[in-house]
Amino acid sequence: MELINSRQEAHVWQKVGEAASPNWYLDPVVARQKSQVHADFVRECVGDCSAVATVLKTDLFEEAFGEDVFFPAVFPNAKPLTGMDISAPTAAKAGARFPALGAIVADVRRLAIATGSIEVVVSNSTLDHFDTEAELHQSLDELLRILRPGGRLVLTLDNPKNPLYPVLRWLSRHGYAPFPLGATMSIDALVKRMREQGHTVTHTGWLIHNPRLISTLMFMVLRRLFGKHADRPIGGLLAAFALLGKLPTRRFTSCFYGICVCGRNP
Repeated sequence: MELINSRQEAHVWQKVGEAASPNWYLDPVVARQKSQVHADFVRECVGDCSAVATVLKTDLFEEAFGEDVFFPAVFPNAKPLTGMDISAPTAAKAGARFPALGAIVADVRRLAIATGSIEVVVSNSTLDHFDTEAELHQSLDELLRILRPGGRLVLTLDNPKNPLYPVLRWLSRHGYAPFPLGATMSIDALVKRMREQGHTVTHTGWLIHNPRLISTLMFMVLRRLFGKHADRPIGGLLAAFALLGKLPTRRFTSCFYGICVCGRNP
């Protein structure tokens, strides 16, 4: 597949930010579940989030558009509460929606942020939208660079072991989704890379077990048929899918995986 150059990539995310509702595919009940799962994982990794003073989130799609937003509520006392996005329209919409949020425009591959200055970095499914794994590694190195010694990087990525992931990625790269999925890596490869670089991985997790492509179509049909009364059947299906996370096969059913890395001493 032809690689997307930087100018094309910026144009893609600019269009996403300018769209009225780029998260049309995410049912409100599903969005609330996604928000809760991510909030729980961040709290598990960080501990007392109310004591965190400096925090950065690496994209603002949820804050701009979604009911799956969790960041402001998880860090109620962070000053500044900072989020960044490569899309100026997305950052502007997030800042308008959450006035306490310092929304900045930045590229996670090249951060104008001082080394060792951020206590907690939250990066949920941001680094898996680049065209190459090299860019993913470059971005990861930048996040680890700005992380304070003893701080926490909470990172989630698309799970390449999920059998539906290649199909979903192909569809997204051919215009059947509001944004393209990019390169990702397995949890084993990422944990190994972190440890080889001398970092400590404190937590791992398997997040969201809805079969994304299939479940999205199911939820859209239910919502069309039953309207506001679809909340209960959709919630029931979500509860059933969540049970997959308790099985030994969870590394194949999860949509995302998460890891938490402790900032090392210089």
